[in-house]
Amino acid sequence: MTAHHTFLYNNKTNPAPNGVLKQELVTLEKTPDGIRTTRLKRRFSGEAVNSGFESEPISLT
Repeated sequence: MTAHHTFLYNNKTNPAPNGVLKQELVTLEKTPDGIRTTRLKRRFSGEAVNSGFESEPISLT
């Protein structure tokens, strides 16, 4: 990924409400060989936030 994504919730300026457990941003990108799906995930647990991403190429050739 080449861009930094902005999240709806931020621990410093706009904390997630107690009921929010997970936030996910899905990006589908056309590539020369097919499509790439990237998921940027955040999991909330009290004060803790765990962020990560996964990327999967889908070949159309």
